[in-house]
Amino acid sequence: MNNQASVSSQNQTVAHSALPLQALIFDMDGVLCDTMPYHLEAWLQYSATIPELAAASRERLEQMGGKRNEELLPELLGRPVATADIQRWGSEKEAVYRFLIKNEIQWMPGLIPFLQQAQTSGFKLGLGTSACRENVDLLMEQDQLGDFFATQVIETDVERGKPDPQCYLLVAERLGIAPEQCLVFEDAIAGTQAARNAGMRCWGVLTTHSEDELKQAGAEYCIQDFTDPALQQLISQ
Repeated sequence: MNNQASVSSQNQTVAHSALPLQALIFDMDGVLCDTMPYHLEAWLQYSATIPELAAASRERLEQMGGKRNEELLPELLGRPVATADIQRWGSEKEAVYRFLIKNEIQWMPGLIPFLQQAQTSGFKLGLGTSACRENVDLLMEQDQLGDFFATQVIETDVERGKPDPQCYLLVAERLGIAPEQCLVFEDAIAGTQAARNAGMRCWGVLTTHSEDELKQAGAEYCIQDFTDPALQQLISQ
């Protein structure tokens, strides 16, 4: 069975909260746009120029999705990393990432029409990401995408990264919606766990991990992109 067939087969088993859904919250990287290949390439290019990072492998980097640099780098190197190094390496790598993607931004199929339909249906929309301000602004300014989101929570707004629920709880607080009436779209295991830890429903987006991995982390349903017919059922509940 291919992925699309497997995803479609879930339509009969999607769980629903007893309370009406009022807000949709989106992670950014790997959800709005398939940015993860560019992040991976940026790390590979940048780490090759830094002796301390040269041993970083593609396999280990591929498992770091959804994590902030202050968490990613110590895990990647297997040792504590000085704050100054985290800030410098992270900032320089993100600059490489922005150079690579700035002319390559392509939204996930169906994203813009879905955001328009959800907004018209009365849902509040929020963004919850571990990305830095420069990366967020790069995507939000493209096609004025940022206009869809009533609030944006980014890396510097929280003290603890995903899977801690702080990011998504802050989005809900700013939207004025109870966590149990929010649904999060996530592509990363840490992000899916963060949504569930926040007491929110979560749908997985299959850009970074498999359906089995995301469902094991807590996703109730998975989509390939925002053309999935189940999304129409979701916003018409």
